[in-house]
Amino acid sequence: MSQTTEAEVLKPAAPVAVEVPVGVEPDASKRSAQAHALAVETSFKRYGINRWGSAFIRASGEGHLVFAAPNSPAVDLFALSQELARRGIRTPYVVRFPTMIENQMGTLKDGFAKAIADNNYQGKHIGVYPLKVNQRRSVVDTVVKAREKFNYGLEAGSKPELLLAMAQPPLKGSLLVCNGYKDREFMRMAFHAAELGHHVIIVLESTREVRRYLDVYNEQDWTAKPEVGMRAKLYSRGSGRWQSSGGESSKFGLTTNELLAVVRELTAAGMVEQLSLLHFHIGSQITQIKRIKTAVREGARIYAELQQLAPQLRYLDLGGGIGVDYDGSRTSYPSSANYSLEEYASQVVFEVIEACREVGARQPTLLTESGRVVVANHAVTIADLREVQGELLPVPEPGEDEHRLVHELRSTLESLNIKNVEEYFHDAIDYRDECLQLFSRGYLSLQDRASAEGLFGRIRNKVKQIVESMPHPPEEIVDFLGKAHQKYLVNFSIFQSIPDAWSIDQVFPAAPLSRHGEKPTINAQIVDITCDSDGCVETFAHPDENMPYLPLHERRGSDEKYYLGFFMTGAYQDSLANVHNLFARCHEVILRNPDDDMVLPGSERVELGENLTFEIKMGATCEDVLSAMDFDVERMIRWLRDRHLAVETTLGESWLLGVLQSYPYLSR
Repeated sequence: MSQTTEAEVLKPAAPVAVEVPVGVEPDASKRSAQAHALAVETSFKRYGINRWGSAFIRASGEGHLVFAAPNSPAVDLFALSQELARRGIRTPYVVRFPTMIENQMGTLKDGFAKAIADNNYQGKHIGVYPLKVNQRRSVVDTVVKAREKFNYGLEAGSKPELLLAMAQPPLKGSLLVCNGYKDREFMRMAFHAAELGHHVIIVLESTREVRRYLDVYNEQDWTAKPEVGMRAKLYSRGSGRWQSSGGESSKFGLTTNELLAVVRELTAAGMVEQLSLLHFHIGSQITQIKRIKTAVREGARIYAELQQLAPQLRYLDLGGGIGVDYDGSRTSYPSSANYSLEEYASQVVFEVIEACREVGARQPTLLTESGRVVVANHAVTIADLREVQGELLPVPEPGEDEHRLVHELRSTLESLNIKNVEEYFHDAIDYRDECLQLFSRGYLSLQDRASAEGLFGRIRNKVKQIVESMPHPPEEIVDFLGKAHQKYLVNFSIFQSIPDAWSIDQVFPAAPLSRHGEKPTINAQIVDITCDSDGCVETFAHPDENMPYLPLHERRGSDEKYYLGFFMTGAYQDSLANVHNLFARCHEVILRNPDDDMVLPGSERVELGENLTFEIKMGATCEDVLSAMDFDVERMIRWLRDRHLAVETTLGESWLLGVLQSYPYLSR
């Protein structure tokens, strides 16, 4: 395998096809290039990259995956991983491309600008980033840096998030929206934020909160006061995995009676002019545009009617929920969305216009709080694959006392062909099952059981090869083989890096970073290095049908580095990650402009080729994660040193204490 130098980390994407003039016989090199290009094209279809990754993934001439973020140099992910390994930075790590976030913010803004112009809409659009989606500083700083360009606001749902938002510079024309349940201290923080220059809107979630707002409003002579909004509980629901978070049984929101009660209470207090916003939210990752249209129509209708009671009502907050097309299918499947950002904006504007026209209401400024679609595709989680579980070991030669059923399996293996595959494979299954039953009853030796398992594994592999060559393979055999994949051990924790895959069966697109010019030989589930049986990825995003396994290659040797990328992991995964087995925060590798300052505390600047600058924030060490669990590491060190006073160990005290400063994942 060719070695990659630092200068080669940045690889321009090679063309996928080679044109040959008509009538000219291509030479051997052109034929080889064409064959390679066809193999890469086939591989991209195999993993669905040609669909879910069409906007940002392409192939290098070596068959590596190249991430091409807008307004940034393209990065060969495999070459990057090799160079990081050479520098002692081990997997797993998250590679971030901040310009992907800026691009999504711009796309959403442009979509609404076009819809507003096309429909002669009288209002504006303001995007709001909900901090809960990803609070990592590298992500928040990217959003904040682009706020002025795209007129973006921030949304906070807790006191720490509100503190984070308050610490950002106020931006004229932008908003700071406060959601979630709020006590008096939260209310006071919102008033304080208004005094610091932020345009704050407190979204009331219950009738009790309006009383808290009025109490805090009157308890001080505030120099600036936040406005208020109300969150409506719609009957309309979203679609997909989170549809239960909308509708009449949703956790948040005010019923129609409660909305009117809040308006009456504000009016009685002479404060109805503070009511400026109506908010609703029907769920995350909404997969169907028709559900969005229905909800917007209902919410806009409520807004239009309420405007007659609250003359200062001028914002309609549509909440979040814009879907991410994780699998590239552009359908209403839970891991996809059947619309684009442009279609979303167009439908929203049209429905609001219609609802306002019916009652003669002013058209509102539209707010969107979509975070997933803004940050999901900026991050790639990379880990290296270590070993295949369930590899076939040599089967012993037959002995004189070998059981008849084992002998039948040997004969079946030798006699299998395309003409008898269906009959013989069913026989092999029967022989294997009978062997297992006989062993349980004490009539088959352990050696014969091992031989039966090994022979059946070889029969299965031979059947797989035969079936792949058949134009119309037997469906029953195909289904059986589809369940008979192996497991590939990957150096990461699902609970830390892609917790949604474990907790809610979210699917992510995944693919090896190299060898896309070669056909994979293994259909594998992914198992992590935790000691939890749930630490297994069994479903992978694909535009045609989500795959129950991932086609992968066997490593050519123990020294070959074989990396796997999980894509679109930028939304919620950092926030929801846990430290199961004390596998804690991973390294962050952030592509920066050469002129950018490094922003993360303790990070380092690394130049990997011309105009290729990364900010690297090292992940949590064993000491860090033990400290986070309230252990006194200094005392632990004293205890360990005391143990070494009485015992002579092979590696010594300094080696063990050095482990405290090491990365908790597999080292070699």
